[in-house]
Amino acid sequence: MNIYIESKVINFLKFVCVYIFFANIAFSQEDTNIESLQVNDSFPIAVVNMQAIVGESIAASQVKKFIEAKKIEFSTELQKEEAVLKTMQEELGSQRSILPPDEFAELEGNFRKRVENLQKMVAEKNQLLEDILSRSVQKIQTEAVKIITSIGKEKNLALTLDTSTVVIAANSINISKSVIDLLNINLPTLDMDAIMLGK
Repeated sequence: MNIYIESKVINFLKFVCVYIFFANIAFSQEDTNIESLQVNDSFPIAVVNMQAIVGESIAASQVKKFIEAKKIEFSTELQKEEAVLKTMQEELGSQRSILPPDEFAELEGNFRKRVENLQKMVAEKNQLLEDILSRSVQKIQTEAVKIITSIGKEKNLALTLDTSTVVIAANSINISKSVIDLLNINLPTLDMDAIMLGK
């Protein structure tokens, strides 16, 4: 049984939340454009690619490896239980004609309960991996936002936008690389054991 949606492992950072600062400020082509913002020192602006910042961080690479290892561990565990269930099913098939109906019904009931327990275990393992991923990404995002805020104060930025909300932006106002560099320094690793426990 597949305990984890493969596409989510491959794209495990695709559902990174978009951070938009000062979201209530209107941004329209009619009264504002990227070129004018670049040259207007009274309204300094920057953009960041939050998905790239989180996805390219060293911590994110650690998270992906951890999840892959857990996936293999859980798969091995579940395959063992599947093998036991297969043997039980074969024994039930051979005993159907020789056991009294009440005894066979009891054995069949035990088999069904064990199948239900396996299905429950699969769901729990899936949820655990989902939670690990979500908590890990949240911690990386939180640190990234702190760094972006610090850079904003240092450079007296009035506004920082995610590139997903901007049609065109000059490379000169994209601070993503600086954020990634600082993120790798400030948060090179995550405590995965603590994250597994929900801390």
